[in-house]
Amino acid sequence: MNLNIPRSRRHGLVAQLGKASILLVVSLFIVCLGCLMFLVFLWGASENNHFWRTIVLAGWTARSITITSLVLRWATAAQAVTCTSMLAAILLQTGAVPLPAAASVSIIRVNNPGPWFLLGKMKTHWHRGSLLVGLLATLLTLTTLSLQFTSTVLLSQVGIAPIPVESSNLQTHYGIMTDGDTYRYMPERAPSFLDMTPARYPAFAEWNINNTDPHTTDNELPFPPNTSSNMVDTGTVLRAFLPINDDKKRNQVTEYHGWATVVDARVVCMRPNITNVVLSSDNGYTLTGLANIPQQPKGVIQQETQQGGRNFSASFSCNFYVATGGNYPGPDWPLSLCRASYHNSRQGIYSFMQSRLDKVLGDTYIILNATSSEAVGNLENYGLWDTVTVSDPGIRSIFFEITMCMSTFQAQRLEIDATRPISSLSEPTLVWNAPVGRWDTRAVLRQLGVATSKESTAERGLFDLAPRPWHWSIQPDYIDLTGDAKETVDGLSRLEDTPLYAGMVSDAQFSIFRDAAMSKNNPALALQAFFTRLCSICYYDRISMFDAVGPSREVAMVQVTRPLGWTAFIIVVVVVVAHLVWVIIITVIFRRSGTLSSIENVWASISQLLGPVTDDWIKDADTVDDKEVELSLKQRGLDKVLVGITRVENRVYLLSKEE
Repeated sequence: MNLNIPRSRRHGLVAQLGKASILLVVSLFIVCLGCLMFLVFLWGASENNHFWRTIVLAGWTARSITITSLVLRWATAAQAVTCTSMLAAILLQTGAVPLPAAASVSIIRVNNPGPWFLLGKMKTHWHRGSLLVGLLATLLTLTTLSLQFTSTVLLSQVGIAPIPVESSNLQTHYGIMTDGDTYRYMPERAPSFLDMTPARYPAFAEWNINNTDPHTTDNELPFPPNTSSNMVDTGTVLRAFLPINDDKKRNQVTEYHGWATVVDARVVCMRPNITNVVLSSDNGYTLTGLANIPQQPKGVIQQETQQGGRNFSASFSCNFYVATGGNYPGPDWPLSLCRASYHNSRQGIYSFMQSRLDKVLGDTYIILNATSSEAVGNLENYGLWDTVTVSDPGIRSIFFEITMCMSTFQAQRLEIDATRPISSLSEPTLVWNAPVGRWDTRAVLRQLGVATSKESTAERGLFDLAPRPWHWSIQPDYIDLTGDAKETVDGLSRLEDTPLYAGMVSDAQFSIFRDAAMSKNNPALALQAFFTRLCSICYYDRISMFDAVGPSREVAMVQVTRPLGWTAFIIVVVVVVAHLVWVIIITVIFRRSGTLSSIENVWASISQLLGPVTDDWIKDADTVDDKEVELSLKQRGLDKVLVGITRVENRVYLLSKEE
């Protein structure tokens, strides 16, 4: 029966590949480029990109990479199948195929699992004119199989890392309202915070005159730091406590914009003239006397009595314990701290945040360093300390070093802007050093600015407090009785009646004070650090009582899953680009190889097997397997015959080719 099938007159790529294959190859090429662009976006987009942040914060990074990799694997595998069909067509038309493999290669033009199938059928029987096809099939196999591990490779460089995330809170509890119920029902006498061993050391924001131009604060006049032979002045240092009680959350915050309580932490210590010294041991050791300052620090104010009295001597009565062993300066200073008092006339320094002409003065303190005379040895006479040796009948001689300090610890709530770098240190902890039997305070002292070298706020794990006008807009009549003070400096209220020396207060807190004084022989920094810690303890102890509410804005570092390196991404991009290059090369070669062979035409692939080299035996292969056919061809000496398709007259069929 003759079906009279007309001969195809179509030529060109459409006739060779078919519309479906062309559409598949082109669309999958675009899909591959789209996948690469999306991966470039995931790896290279700015952290501020809204779409990128949406993906990352929703936890879709790994899933997006997995889905993209799946699409990429499917697209490249489908392209590889079509390219394998083209390679088989090129091999039959321009190359040469061993006769036993001709049927398989011809069918590959219609259906195949991938380029490795063509390599498996051809094995090592590549004609020298077919080496290019074999090379392309090998390269295509490598890229296709490599891309099956795309997700594994990409996810190997995906991990947990922080990104800044901004959030707003309209209901931030930031303080105790002076006219609110919380303030009204608070006990008049605050409990002592001196016996507490703090478990945390929250970071605060700091501004000082060294870090900024004073003229950026509306020409207010903060006091500069000063160090001389007999005086040390920390200068104006403002420290703001942030209303963020959760330790983990606060550690993640890099920016805070909103209300906070700011404390002026300036401290000046100077060498006094000590007179009228009396030592008693009726109820423990007590030293009383008068202290005068021969040199006045900047900002000191002397307030006379109404009768014009100008006796500015500060009286003190300090309890202490005596060091009886070791040479001074030894590994442990027997320090004692007490508040001095004035009678009628008064002097002191003031916070530069005050806006009234009549200033509210800060307190004056005496620091003692007491050592029994037999333990003194060759003791240096430091410039900040006046030295006194006291002995009474029945009491051993005791050597004292005494310094006098003035502070400006006053508080004000302000709207602030506090920032710190992402890489800032985490909050420190106080660690007990069992072998030496004392607290390791180095990390805490570093945070508080008491270190062997000058460090920035970022190096200390703190926030930078942005300059702003610091003066009270309306200064209250009684600064020490505001909610601002109740939150912070009220923690210093028990210093007046509490013996402050080792064994009488929390050893952890006293260690901070003692070690700060010892580390740099700077009692001003030591007192500043100790008072800052007391204010911080008070603030975070009462933060759950805050009833002043207002808006705030924070930027916090949130841990997300995100790409961490470029190596895996570059590897995948190189392999994908190489794969697409192979696709283009194979398509071009297929187009130029002629029109005798096409793909997706199963009947043509079968019909072209019929020719002079197969007519004698192909009908006998109807009921046998491929191995038997190959064995039969080998017995006839036809297994080495190389064939390819050729047009003869109006037919295209297999003919043998010369090696």
